[in-house]
Amino acid sequence: MNIQKKTSFPLYTCHNMPPAQLWIGNHDHAIAATEQFLQKIVCPNNGCQICISCMQIVEKQHHSIMWLYPEKNYTIDQLDSLFEKISFQLQPEELFFIIIQKADFLTPSCANKLLKPMEEPPQGYHFILLAERIEQILPTIQSRCTIYSLPTSANLHASHPIVESFTTKKISSTEFTKITEKILINERESIELLDAILNYWFTLYHNGNKNKNDLQHITSIISKLQQALLQPPMPGSTVIFWRNIYLQLHDDIKDLDK
Repeated sequence: MNIQKKTSFPLYTCHNMPPAQLWIGNHDHAIAATEQFLQKIVCPNNGCQICISCMQIVEKQHHSIMWLYPEKNYTIDQLDSLFEKISFQLQPEELFFIIIQKADFLTPSCANKLLKPMEEPPQGYHFILLAERIEQILPTIQSRCTIYSLPTSANLHASHPIVESFTTKKISSTEFTKITEKILINERESIELLDAILNYWFTLYHNGNKNKNDLQHITSIISKLQQALLQPPMPGSTVIFWRNIYLQLHDDIKDLDK
């Protein structure tokens, strides 16, 4: 497992911008950073945040920006509008930005379809991919991007009872059932909490000072969490979703505590 980190925030003008960027960080923070970045590029007043252009960017209605968001995992059909757009030639000096939110939900087939346009986009087109888990991004995509780790609050969900149940606290099955029945969690929040749990175990893995047995259990936990992220809960099934994860991870976490 190799987590790449490049920390400085992108400071580009329309003349030196790379064709593709990959920004790693909390999704809400990444969206806010993207809006500010685009405002500085598009706004005639250097990102004033109050003009029509700046407001249109925040409302995702600006004519020179396409925002993509997966319903679950991305599908080829969802990318059709992207490929249709880049088939049109822009005017000289005209810019168009394609923002792929939750890029870690690109399937391999979708990611492979993006390789060529990301490497050699038509003149004026630029890609910005937003993701929370770089390890879910294909190396072939990473190699075509300038990568940044956005400043973010690493402990955003650290004190959430669900996160604590899989990280810092020993919780019995009965206690965990009470937690899931008491706390209402929607599908999007479940993904954010999974990210927080996954980041905890990735950090533990990379901190070293673990024996071979512990590393095997941590690797197993990470693998199961990654699989869960590929199959997020359906509407109305979050309680069952989290109970299943508890059952899958319980033995690994319990053996780590010995």
